[in-house]
Amino acid sequence: MIPCKQNHSVRNAKKVIDATVYEENGQIRLKKTCPEHGTFSDIYWSDAALYKKFARFQHDETGVDNPMTEMDKGCPYDCGLCPEHKTTTVLALIDITNRCNQKCPVCFANAAATGYVHEPSIEQIREMMQLLTREKPVRNWAIQFSGGEPTVRDDLPAIIRMARDLGFIQIQIATNGIRLAKSVEYCRELVEAGLHTVYLQFDGTTRTIPPYPRIQRTSHKTAHD
Repeated sequence: MIPCKQNHSVRNAKKVIDATVYEENGQIRLKKTCPEHGTFSDIYWSDAALYKKFARFQHDETGVDNPMTEMDKGCPYDCGLCPEHKTTTVLALIDITNRCNQKCPVCFANAAATGYVHEPSIEQIREMMQLLTREKPVRNWAIQFSGGEPTVRDDLPAIIRMARDLGFIQIQIATNGIRLAKSVEYCRELVEAGLHTVYLQFDGTTRTIPPYPRIQRTSHKTAHD
């Protein structure tokens, strides 16, 4: 299994080159050689044993019967469900807003910091979900609404209800938990609409402030409630 070959991108050169996956000192590393930047190695997994455990479950399916986009330059330059995908969508993530009720310095989505609001309409969200249900040979069954912060949309219960009516059997939200922590009634409304899973950030098991603090830390209260 190790070493093996993969394709990876070079950040500075913005091109794809071959990479070797290998084990060293209990870690899994990637070794890449760029004609312009030379040879360099990065940590791929910090725990080689855990990597091997997860790798046992790797299995490529037959692919997608009805890809949504064509392949042009190949991954990672093309975007969408192209013919190169090895499986249909397992967990679909839809960003329903880029608004947020926080402005954390570590936000990977750069929420509330772009200077503009991007928020698909409920009908556009319906079209996205309908597209997911048409994937073949296996439709998508699990969906997560994210952002931004999805709970800033007052129509979130309606969006969740719409997902349930379209047959999704696992409906999630990725949230900072602020609105949930403030209202048990709101939590109940989401559950009654069809919500199954709340995906919270995890800052640690104590109230110690991390190196890059969030504006509000509500995980403890939300998890407790």
